Amino acid sequence: MRIMMVARRWPPDVRSGTETVFESLWRQARAAGHDVRLVVGYRTSSDGFPADAVAVDLRGKGAAAYVAMEGAAVREARNFRPDVVLSNSIEIRVPGVRNVVIVHDLNFGGEGAGPKRWARELLYRAQARAGAVIVTVSAATQTALSALGIASTVIHNGVDLARFSPVPRPARPGVHFVYPSRILPGKGQHVALDAFGRLRPDQRPGWTLTLVGASADQIYADQLRVQAFKLPVTIALDVPDIVPYYQDADVVLFPTRMAEGFGFTAVEGMACGKPVIWSEQPAIREATGGIGVPVPMDDADALKRGMLTLGNDPGLRERLGAEGQAFVQRFSWPLVWTRYEAVLASPRGA
Repeated sequence: MRIMMVARRWPPDVRSGTETVFESLWRQARAAGHDVRLVVGYRTSSDGFPADAVAVDLRGKGAAAYVAMEGAAVREARNFRPDVVLSNSIEIRVPGVRNVVIVHDLNFGGEGAGPKRWARELLYRAQARAGAVIVTVSAATQTALSALGIASTVIHNGVDLARFSPVPRPARPGVHFVYPSRILPGKGQHVALDAFGRLRPDQRPGWTLTLVGASADQIYADQLRVQAFKLPVTIALDVPDIVPYYQDADVVLFPTRMAEGFGFTAVEGMACGKPVIWSEQPAIREATGGIGVPVPMDDADALKRGMLTLGNDPGLRERLGAEGQAFVQRFSWPLVWTRYEAVLASPRGA
């Protein structure tokens, strides 16, 4: 199959869950022997892109980036003549070929509604009316799309189970909580700090907290440093590899304030054999199978209680960690790719 893959963003220029998914699909498609052409944008640098990728310069283009990406994709389709175009969270359409579009969520990097969200919802509707096949990563997002009159096929995201896996770790005193995620207000690192700060010193003997991830908001990162003052907290930004932070945790936190489409932090923590405290919302409950400790969003007291529950019960931590690791085996990338392959190869995309 000749597959053209199109995305506005690509690692390492931008790295978040959506980019990780698309990069993994690209690797799976190539490993399966398909002829794959990659058309990807960059806003800082194309350094580190695959040598055969068509890199589209989006620096300083703002909203015009969509036009630039569509133009590049249409031109490349004339040369490459793909059987299908797979696009990642991008509101373009390549005429004369089947289009499959991945919709990860409807928050678009924010916490609520607004002109940006409304505009993209309109564009997704236009894609669906034009015959594009919409793939979404959870039944929760499928329900949100249905409310917009958009039909979609659910294919859950994959996880690199070879990288995200348990490793032996020597016994140590205390409990280490880790929140691995992009550093931005919508992910709620300040909620994690608030909950941890509400623990009395006698309630957290030797307990520590690490916030780790790509710095998406420098002002917010500075605010977190102030909030963490005099607490046993480490803030690690833009680390080269986040996996060891998961593996070093006793408990993984995921108090996101955003309407997540899947919940990578929770699933990756489970893959590493860790118990997870996660924000109660449909997509995360779906991705975790309900395993772990759910807490209401934006509720620091509830998060504090969850931390006390797991922090004081090593047996519960071990049980939830084992249950979670067993559950997420269904998200292995080879299994996920077979579902994508069926959609891409089908004349109807399903």
